[in-house]
Amino acid sequence: MEHSLIVRSSDQIIFTSDQHWLYPLFELEDYLEQKNLTTQDLILTDKIAGKAAACLIVRLGIKQCHIELLSERAIPVFKLHGISFTYDHLVDHIQCRTEDLISDKMSIDDAWLFLRKRAGRVQGLSVKIDKLSVRIEDKLVINQLDLEMGRGEQLVIHGANGVGKTTFLRAILGLIPVSEGVIKVGDYLVGSNLWKQFRSVIGYVHQETIKNNFPISAGEVVQIGLGTTSVSKSENEYRIEVAMRRTGSFHLVNQPYLTLSGGEKQRVSLARCLCQNARVFLMDEPTSFLDPQGREDLLLLLHELSRNEAPTMILVSHEQNWTGQLDWPRKELKGGKLC
Repeated sequence: MEHSLIVRSSDQIIFTSDQHWLYPLFELEDYLEQKNLTTQDLILTDKIAGKAAACLIVRLGIKQCHIELLSERAIPVFKLHGISFTYDHLVDHIQCRTEDLISDKMSIDDAWLFLRKRAGRVQGLSVKIDKLSVRIEDKLVINQLDLEMGRGEQLVIHGANGVGKTTFLRAILGLIPVSEGVIKVGDYLVGSNLWKQFRSVIGYVHQETIKNNFPISAGEVVQIGLGTTSVSKSENEYRIEVAMRRTGSFHLVNQPYLTLSGGEKQRVSLARCLCQNARVFLMDEPTSFLDPQGREDLLLLLHELSRNEAPTMILVSHEQNWTGQLDWPRKELKGGKLC
């Protein structure tokens, strides 16, 4: 069988794939990372390449390629980034929906993240909410609300104080009863027996409004994310260290949690979510108690998480200036519905 993708170093074949669509390029990305290989001298041969494949090839750092069937839409991408390319056949475009979804405004990194999500190479789970209504003390706070998010997508929900943003997140967590409607996270129906077994797929970063004087270290807070997972002490310590290093908080591992700044607490909370392998992150007013530097640090951290672990993330906030810098889709919670 002919390979769909072949990569050579000099005259030696170092990688092949028989997969279709963009999967061979994602497999190549994994291979290069595992082997810690540089790409400057590699030559790639692909059966079909359009604009999407061209973006992935550029991001891989490949400088030479031969494409058997090339879309004209790939050529400007190759030329802009100095890629040397040859081809056997040239067509106007490839009959693929993805070819039409990569806009000229997207950076290479944005295109990579978008394609990674479409390929399902993300940690996040889908979230589907249908006709959700929630009453608090006979007051209708959430009213026939609908929401659908794909795996690894992000969303900012803004709205005035008291409109029900925190109530909405608590409903997704299954912490308050719903009057009507259905909440589904991945294959789990929130509130079902199966959900109760796997509710750790959702991580919650709450507002730092409660002054907790309980004597617990930052590392012990992160360890809470492991729950009842039965692992050795060394594995336990390893997971905590990896999660805290990912969020730049490992230097705080032995510090009392109550002595941490607002920004440090947010980093520890996100590390806890990573430690529990949460696949959906819910963040409730995460900047409320942060200074300007803390907000900038959180912004960079969320960008990094979305490009690496790529969990599904819902962030609620009334601070539109800060959330606007995230460049995530936005909805307003008003009258119990998302507008």
